[in-house]
Amino acid sequence: MCDTSGGHGPVSAAMPRAAEGPAADPITLPPVDEVTITTLVDNVFDALLGSDDRVTRAPFGAGTATAPQFEDGLTTVGLRAEHGFSALVTVRRGDDTTTLLFDTGLSPDAMVVNADRLGLDVGGLQAVVLSHGHFDHAGGLIGLSRQRGARGLPMVIHPGSWARRKLATQELPTLTSGPSRARASR
Repeated sequence: MCDTSGGHGPVSAAMPRAAEGPAADPITLPPVDEVTITTLVDNVFDALLGSDDRVTRAPFGAGTATAPQFEDGLTTVGLRAEHGFSALVTVRRGDDTTTLLFDTGLSPDAMVVNADRLGLDVGGLQAVVLSHGHFDHAGGLIGLSRQRGARGLPMVIHPGSWARRKLATQELPTLTSGPSRARASR
């Protein structure tokens, strides 16, 4: 929060600026015409949030599911939301297009189900990039391999991605039942 009135001093100080000295590892990227990032899995899906001039949001009726309690036996569904992340990244330069998958979400099927509901074909991917090996970013690999086959898809991963990991959770107290619990409460 700005505590001064007027002026652009704090804003100017926060703007990116050239760093002094040579870059440690300069990377020259060719200019591109378009980059499209489609979020396939994220923690939330808000079907009521609208699109604007920069963002196109999935409609609520992104798909249907069996629901025998309704007259026609179907219900409209949106995208699956779950803990984790997956995004389809498409880069276009002239007539050349490159499409890669950045992370694959948590469950084996959420990413491929959402891609299908959005009408996107993951069979034409040119690569998968895993940001790291946590289950909520790599869990959808098996669903992807079922969809397009397990061989022939380049992967970019850090060599430490598959190191053994543990999920340490806090122990919950054991609840007892029956007479011993009643005596303890007296």
